[in-house]
Amino acid sequence: MTEFEHRPSSGSCAVCRAALDLTSVKVRGVWYCTTACAEGRSTKEQRAPAVPESWLYPVPRRFYRKRRPTELR
Repeated sequence: MTEFEHRPSSGSCAVCRAALDLTSVKVRGVWYCTTACAEGRSTKEQRAPAVPESWLYPVPRRFYRKRRPTELR
């Protein structure tokens, strides 16, 4: 009888945090995106966030410049 390897439908690599896909490998119970990541010789670098970290936090309105009233524009 053949045993099937179930792959996760979502998740990320334990090393580089890349999304898992059909080329993912499981080593000692941990999922990696490629065999290179599993062996510790990944050439991928840490992904930079899509936006700067400062944009993720709200800024109070008092820090914005003053706007003229609508009727004076």
